[in-house]
Parts: sequence; C-alpha cells; structure tokens
Amino acid sequence: MTTLTIEIPEKSEKTLAELVEQLGGKIISVKGDKTAGRAARKKQVLDDLEESVAFVKLHQQGKVEAQSMQELLDEL
Repeated sequence: MTTLTIEIPEKSEKTLAELVEQLGGKIISVKGDKTAGRAARKKQVLDDLEESVAFVKLHQQGKVEAQSMQELLDEL
C-alpha cells in the first residue's frame, strides 16, 4: 500500500475521506488548519524563551551555575 499526503479544503474533507474508504484505503491522520500549528509553535517558542530568561535571572543572582562555552562544545 502507498501513503499519500495531500492538502485539501476543509469542506472537501468528508467527501474525500468517504471516497478513500470506498477505494479500500484508510485515513491515517487528519491535520487541521495550519494556523493552529503556528499558534502551537508560537506558544512553545514563547514558553522556551520565558524559561531561558528565568534561568538567566537565576544565574545573575548566583542561584544556579551556567555551563561555559567550552563545556557546551565538549558535549557535542
């Protein structure tokens, strides 16, 4: 069996899904609007940035110790 990824208008989703099933195929996944994905990525980036800023503040207060650039490079 072959896997095919396509992008269609939402209004055609149900009709195409029925056609695929009639042809003996199956729907593996349905992804919604791209804006929902963008919103999730944006939230993740903002959450990561907030966490990074909090770490920098703790480092400046002397409460945590950050790795040196050499230690970071050695990990690679």
